[in-house]
Amino acid sequence: MTPVILEEIKKEFSAIIKDNLIGIYLHGSLAMGGFNPESSDIDFLVVVKEKLSLKIKKKLIDWTLQSAKQSPENRLEYSVLTLGQVRNFQYPTPFELHYSNDWQEKYRRGDFDWAKQNFDPDLAAHFVITKKRGVVLSGKPINEIFPAIPEKYYFDSIIKDFRWSEDKIIKGPDSGMCRVPVYGVLNFCRVLAYLQDKLITSKVEGGQWGLINLPEKYHKIIHEALKEYSKVGSAQPIDAALLKQLLKLSIYSLQFLDLA
Repeated sequence: MTPVILEEIKKEFSAIIKDNLIGIYLHGSLAMGGFNPESSDIDFLVVVKEKLSLKIKKKLIDWTLQSAKQSPENRLEYSVLTLGQVRNFQYPTPFELHYSNDWQEKYRRGDFDWAKQNFDPDLAAHFVITKKRGVVLSGKPINEIFPAIPEKYYFDSIIKDFRWSEDKIIKGPDSGMCRVPVYGVLNFCRVLAYLQDKLITSKVEGGQWGLINLPEKYHKIIHEALKEYSKVGSAQPIDAALLKQLLKLSIYSLQFLDLA
């Protein structure tokens, strides 16, 4: 089903944005491998020549909401940016329009300030991933559009994500068995893979890196995270105390690299 939705994205965004469209660029797990139809988002960036009118923004969101209603398994997450916002990079990065499951209900309710200029620190990481491993769905080549992002901003972007996962695990149990926090475990691994080996990885690749490079006592946790990512409901409970040890190891690595 994924190739069908990609063709629909190209067709509908081209029809709505018309001559203002520069390109559509796939990033994330679908571009890097490891895409799971049960749980993965379809991540892409849209670059336009000039700012979008309110009418065009609403047309894009109307189509996206209708697509989500008809095919809820296709979880779209995208940002639309002008070429100037991309090339004249600032952090956090301004954008024209954003859609994700977290924003879906706001759009459905009409509870959204269309005039507000929003900024997203995650776009630094999205730009780096797109430049390194992205796929052109339509338009100009990636290297003609996306600049090199200063490493400090990429670090800050991925560490903000790390801190979100850290907080969830810290609030969990200290002992006994618990459910594996799939995103947290695989995200720790891919952050460490970048910090130690400068690798840009998917969550699956990050987990595979962890199985090779992290102490063996954590392999059971990583295995269960990879299992659950592959098939929801397949993982066995994990040791909560060992999970927090893995978290401490990750935090120590950040401190050691003076990035915490």
